[in-house]
Order: sequence, then C-alpha cells, then structure tokens
Amino acid sequence: MTTEQQLVLLSHIQYVARFYLAYRGTLDKLIELIRYSIGETAPEADQIRNFLLKESTQRTLELEYETALWCSSDRNKSWRLISLAFKPDVEVAKRRLNKRPPSSDCCAYCWQDEKGFTTQLIPEKDVYGNVIAGLYLHRQCARPWNLMRALVEREESRGRML
Repeated sequence: MTTEQQLVLLSHIQYVARFYLAYRGTLDKLIELIRYSIGETAPEADQIRNFLLKESTQRTLELEYETALWCSSDRNKSWRLISLAFKPDVEVAKRRLNKRPPSSDCCAYCWQDEKGFTTQLIPEKDVYGNVIAGLYLHRQCARPWNLMRALVEREESRGRML
C-alpha cells in the first residue's frame, strides 16, 4: 500500500469515527464501512484489515487523527472505533462532563459498555491523582475527557477572576 493510499485510508477511518462517534462491532463490518466511505477506489478488504491491525496505525490514528481504534477483550472480540474529537465549546463540555453514563461499566466519554471486562476501564483522577468516584474511562478516552475538564476549569477560573 502506497503512502498516498495510507493517508486516504487514515482520513476515511477518521471520517467513519466522526460519523458514528462510537462504533462497536466486528472488524469485517468496520472494513465494509471504511470501504463504502472511500468508494470505488477503496483498497481490498485484506489490505485494510492488515493496515488496521498494525499497532503503528492505531497509534497514528490516536495521536494525529483524534480517533481511537482497538480490539476489546470481550468474548466476541469486538472492535471499537471512537472519535476523540470534541468541540472546544465550554457549554457543550460542561453538559458532557455532568452527564453520567448509565452504569459504572461504561466509559464516561464514549459510553461504550464493558460489562464484565471493567479492566478495560481506568478510574478518572483529578489533577492531584485522587480517584473520582464512579467515573471510569478507556485509556484512549481519558485524554479528550481531561481536555474537556481543563477547558471548563479554565473558563470557571477566568470567570472568578473577573
């Protein structure tokens, strides 16, 4: 696969993640969605599969494309594709931070359920390293969650200064 094809593939993976926000399903279905997004010029499914399975691809998606991709440890080995992008709007961030997931088995950011596999989730911690009770996040979702929290805290401290 050429570098150009890889860049096209990465951008379409990001597009699919932003379209669905939090995808959970089979790798075959995910590949189908990506190929549909690309259109007639899409690489073969096996090429996309090999590309998605690479750890370097997953790291690139997370660091440069605001997209998390991983295979969960549930019995179905479902795949997760999560958009890590958020609007830098303080009011939207406040609403998202105040809205709690339906159970402690869910990630507070993407709301993906991890029933029975809570080792996938890490507890949220404040700036001092203290665990915040009842909130758990995927390792990949912790960064955007903390960015939203910092955005809200910065705005609140700015309001107190005025």
